[in-house]
Amino acid sequence: MTASNGRTIGRVVALAIPMGVFLSLAACAVDDGPTGLQIDQDQWLASGAGATACSVPATATAERRIEGVLDVALPDRNQTHYLFYPLVENLLAPFTGLAGGTSSPVEEKNKIIMKSFHIKLDVTFTAGTSFPWDSGCSGEFDVQVETSQLAPGGTLSEIVEIIRPCNVAPLFRYLQGQYNAGQAFPAVKVTTTIRAKGRLGSSDIESPPFAFPVQACYGCLQAGYPDSTAAQFNFPAVPKCSDLTTNPYLGDPCNPAQDQLLLCCATSWDNQGNALTVQCPGVPNGTGQ
Repeated sequence: MTASNGRTIGRVVALAIPMGVFLSLAACAVDDGPTGLQIDQDQWLASGAGATACSVPATATAERRIEGVLDVALPDRNQTHYLFYPLVENLLAPFTGLAGGTSSPVEEKNKIIMKSFHIKLDVTFTAGTSFPWDSGCSGEFDVQVETSQLAPGGTLSEIVEIIRPCNVAPLFRYLQGQYNAGQAFPAVKVTTTIRAKGRLGSSDIESPPFAFPVQACYGCLQAGYPDSTAAQFNFPAVPKCSDLTTNPYLGDPCNPAQDQLLLCCATSWDNQGNALTVQCPGVPNGTGQ
């Protein structure tokens, strides 16, 4: 699902505060108001034939993703996760001061150094019951990022793993149980709450929360292909790579398990034709003859 790109009220409010005052406020803990650091949107990445390789633009994409889909039924669950592509903005205006004395070089005071993202996962589950995450893999964690300087008024993009393979494991078990009980493409809603964290001068700075829902499903991205020639391969069927001459269903360019239709194929199989080794997305090597 997409929505048009737009600005939030946070930027208007932030710039209405005198700069000297705002600098002191920026390092305070603010639960839901502007702090000078903001997650604007989840960047939209094109997929399918002709799509570029995994590259997240540093400026706002015309479309933004407002919810995600994660197929937990891929063969390699150790590599099954969900990636979030936040566009992060420094809402502060330039505030240049002297480092020490009139002869010292100027130093930008409102530069933010990105540190990490804080992630909290909430699963829509049985009423009054918390989702049973595995021991040693909670639903709340930090994801470190490489040090990035975010200039006043500037933006940058990151790739953040907001649902880890160890979080996928109990989701897989739960949804597989529903699938084995006869439910087609069972799904559960995972609401991810994300905060960007950084340093402003000598103090910490944290963005307001950004809520992003992800539908974790069992096989839903491996079915429903518009191309009639691929319909025979709806999940749980897996074609042989030697039977494919083309594959327009490549999934997300950075992570095939999410958001876009995905067609996998088998590179080896047993005597009964059951897939032994599966690659996702599938790489066709058939001749069509």
